[in-house]
Amino acid sequence: MIIAIETSTPVCSVALGENGRCTIEKRIEGKGVHSEYTFTFLESLCDRYDLSPKNIECVLFSGGPGSYTGLRIGAAAIKGFMFGREVPLYLFPTLLSFAVPLADKSPIEIHSVIDAHRKHLYHQKINIRSGGELHIGEPVVKELNEIEAELTENSCIAGTGWGRMDTDKVKQENKYGTEIISAKNLIYAWYNPQLKPWFKKEDPALFEPNYLTLSQINNSSADVVK
Repeated sequence: MIIAIETSTPVCSVALGENGRCTIEKRIEGKGVHSEYTFTFLESLCDRYDLSPKNIECVLFSGGPGSYTGLRIGAAAIKGFMFGREVPLYLFPTLLSFAVPLADKSPIEIHSVIDAHRKHLYHQKINIRSGGELHIGEPVVKELNEIEAELTENSCIAGTGWGRMDTDKVKQENKYGTEIISAKNLIYAWYNPQLKPWFKKEDPALFEPNYLTLSQINNSSADVVK
């Protein structure tokens, strides 16, 4: 069984999966929900399925960028949960996870975004070409107007904070908010041969999420193909 955890946005989601599918998810959305529900969801699902280290294949965590508070609470929950357990931990880029449920829309250009406050969003561009080939850009912090300039009628935008932009060029059916954010995305990415290499194994006791900050603004648009 795989355990997946998402806490990088206002969404708190914990899911279990095996054999290429998600078995169950517990999810809640709102301000400050992570501290109350992350560990509760973990314990509840482990008790329900009688999970122990011997039947947990690994833990997957949406490792940022995103909310500093949400990521910090998620990391603390994982460190507490995994203490003394010989279970591997893998981090997956948060923005890239938003593209997972949109893969069947290829060919498409996805702009994954998370609110970074002020006039900025965390941004990652993912192109899904015909046949499902992925071209994945680096996650960066960009000003709203910079992202607006990249949008076209056929773009897809997914995540949080994009409501502060002018997205009139984007078709309404190609706009996705928090409903697309879920720990389930990590499970499906784990079973996707193109996305699995983007998981990074970490030491549960020592790892830190990707706290990308505004001081790290990088306007590079070069694609990374992996």
